[in-house]
Parts: sequence; C-alpha cells; structure tokens
Amino acid sequence: MTTFDEEKIRNGVPDAHIEVHSRIDSTNERAIELIRQSNLNSPAVIIAESQTRGRGQRSRKWWSGTGSLTFSYVTFLEKDETESRPSTPSGLISLASALAVSDAFKSINPTLNFEIKWPNDVMLNQRKIAGILVESVSTDRNLFSVIGIGANINNANMPTLQDMDDQRESPETTTATSLAQVSGRANSLSDTLIAILIELEKQISIVNKAPLEIVDRFNQVLLWREQAVFISSPSGATLEGICQGITPDGGLRIKTKNQIEVIYSGSLQKADSTA
Repeated sequence: MTTFDEEKIRNGVPDAHIEVHSRIDSTNERAIELIRQSNLNSPAVIIAESQTRGRGQRSRKWWSGTGSLTFSYVTFLEKDETESRPSTPSGLISLASALAVSDAFKSINPTLNFEIKWPNDVMLNQRKIAGILVESVSTDRNLFSVIGIGANINNANMPTLQDMDDQRESPETTTATSLAQVSGRANSLSDTLIAILIELEKQISIVNKAPLEIVDRFNQVLLWREQAVFISSPSGATLEGICQGITPDGGLRIKTKNQIEVIYSGSLQKADSTA
C-alpha cells in the first residue's frame, strides 16, 4: 500500500501529469524518459517510495529511506526568441527550486528557520534537510527543466552525508536532519509534496518574470553570507574567501585576498568548520 494519497495529490495539482512508483531506478531518469517518449504538454510529477539509483549533485548517489520524500518535477522553460536555449539561466532555476522547498517547509513549520547552502541545499540548524538536482532537456519542440528533489521529512535516524554517499571524495562531512527530528512530529508526505509543488509553480513563474527578485530573496537566506568559506571545484582545486552573495545569473561571489571571483560549480563549506 502506497504512503501517498494519489487522489489528494491530483486534486492539489490538477493540471499536472502524476506518476507514483513504489520502486524506481531514478525519478529524474523516468522524467527524462517521459519527455523523450511523449509529447508532454503539461507539468509532470514523478514520485517514488524508494529509488535504487537516485542521483545528487556532482554524480553523487542520493540516499533515501523510510520517511523520505523523493520526486521529480518537470516544467517548461521559456525559450530565447532567437536561439534554442532557455531565456533564464539554469542556475536561477536551481535557486528558485531551493526557495520553493524552503518556503513550503516554512509554511508547514512556521517557527523553524530554514537557510540555503549554495547552490540548492536546504538546511535546518546547519544540517541538510533537502537536496536538489536540476537537469535541462531539449526536444524538437520544447525545452524542459527536470527538478529532482529529495527531502527528509519523517526519517528517524539520519546518517552523515559521508554515510549517505559512497562516491564522495571531498572532505565535506555535513550531517543531515529531518523535519520530524526537529519538530517532534510526523508530517503527511502527500501534503508536504503538494505544498512544495505549489511553491515550485510560483517560484518558476517569478524566475521567468522577475529573476532579480529570486536573487534578492536567495541572498536573504544564504547560509554563511559574509563569512569565510572555501569551495572545492569538480577538478579538485580549492578557493577560499568571503561569501558575498549570489550574482544575477546564479553564481556565487567570493572575495579573495586579491579579487572577486564568481563560482558556478563546486562544493561549499565554512572555512573554519567541517560542518
């Protein structure tokens, strides 16, 4: 028996194509398959009770267990009028998705203080509570954004991210938490999902019409802003400096001893801590 109320979800987002899987390789992979195999003309939501090959940022595996909320949301990207590419930088879609998750959590738990670790990890009490992987997919007719979200909702025992990811090579040891662990109560996965989906529709609309609003709001909840941080790039190079916020295209501005650097990919940590 599924832990999701499919009828409630369909009523909550009536215009979306909905799939609920008890077990699947990856919700993002299924979403991309759906785009390739059909003339998708509405948003789509692929939900999994469990997934065997979930993916996170930088090819990491995404750990999910009992009480997790794991799904992918497919939305259309607005095209540049002269070129076959998104008119909005993909980095801003990532920021908007993180804001959507954070705002949905805040609506459910108004007393809790959520922050976002660049580029799109939602944090609670310096611990990771949700991660996001955004992928762009192009067909002959349309451009799509596949937003994969893994959130810790009712999980009882949370490991460190090193335990969660057997592909990790960086020294990052961020620990995870769940809404239930902090709030002391269980949450409806279906209601939480609907809250996130409603916020996703809202924030994607804003990022297409007023992208600087997304940047301003993200800067307000950015973890470690104006603090010393270091970034490990995918190549293994590191950069240390003061986190100065987000650029209009979604990059992270770092003030080093010599200049201002803008970073678009990497693993961010606080300079004086491994937390």
